[in-house]
Amino acid sequence: MEFWTACNGLTKLRPMPNNLADFYDTWIQDVIRAEELGFDGINAPEHHFMYDGFIPSPLQALSAAAAVTSKVRLATGAMLLTLYDPLEAAEMAATADVLSNGRISLGLGMGYRPMEFDAFGTAKKTRGARLTEGMAVMKLATSQETFSYEGKHYQYKDATIAPQPVQKPLDLWYCGGTSSIGARRAGTAGLGYWLATSPLDASEHIIKEYRQHGREAGWEADQLRTCVFKDIFIGETVEEAKEMAKQMMEYFYDEHILGYGYLVDETGKNLYNPPKDHPLYERFVDSLTCGTVEMIIDELKKYETIGVDIVMIQSTQQELIAEKVLPELRR
Repeated sequence: MEFWTACNGLTKLRPMPNNLADFYDTWIQDVIRAEELGFDGINAPEHHFMYDGFIPSPLQALSAAAAVTSKVRLATGAMLLTLYDPLEAAEMAATADVLSNGRISLGLGMGYRPMEFDAFGTAKKTRGARLTEGMAVMKLATSQETFSYEGKHYQYKDATIAPQPVQKPLDLWYCGGTSSIGARRAGTAGLGYWLATSPLDASEHIIKEYRQHGREAGWEADQLRTCVFKDIFIGETVEEAKEMAKQMMEYFYDEHILGYGYLVDETGKNLYNPPKDHPLYERFVDSLTCGTVEMIIDELKKYETIGVDIVMIQSTQQELIAEKVLPELRR
């Protein structure tokens, strides 16, 4: 398995006010340190119009990261493709790929916040179909000098982008949240599948569904790649680790998970301000990985067992993870 990490500094926490320039500089310093610590990749997310400065331009952030690193993978996680014209997005990503000498990975998501769709004048109800079509366009645009595409939502004739990327095509990942709908779409399209934070049993079920649909669509096993996002909290005791997770829920996740419709049921419906005893909220809380160093190692080994290719680690404890956890997983 590879181990990527989400660096700190692209959003502010309410209890820790600071200016945006300092926070963005912190992110660059964390990127440099992540490469030094031996992580295989880092990621930059995307949201818009946020009071806390949540980064709206992940490819710009990764281009800045490319200038201060030389080998770490640079991933969007997730870039909200449905807010862009996919041809424009392909050109932007190709430029970043050239600047990084071929280190860009694109985790592409459909988005879920109504205010973002409303502001950019795009339809939220067609986001799933447009994400699938948009990724098809990006694959063509970054693998061929000239291409044509005829879809329901996007049409291009004899189109080309400049510059052309170093990677042909670019490394594309379908960020499908935590529902089976996204897994089925990604598998059918033969795209890498990036699963949001979920408990192990739910992750295993969704990954099996992804691989099944991929096989049925005729894709080879090595074309069906998986990445999982894991929040990790390490303490001397389980209780200490859980207290760290509780603080993260209070300081950050409760607002973003409950207030913006992050949780999605199996019908694809976004849930706004559900009670904290809702099964999907409880599943999210249960998905936070809390424990001692030894427990974290054992848990991550289980993801390798179910065939996960990449673990995207969200943690403020990168130094500890690099020193104590990663060496045991790379033996």
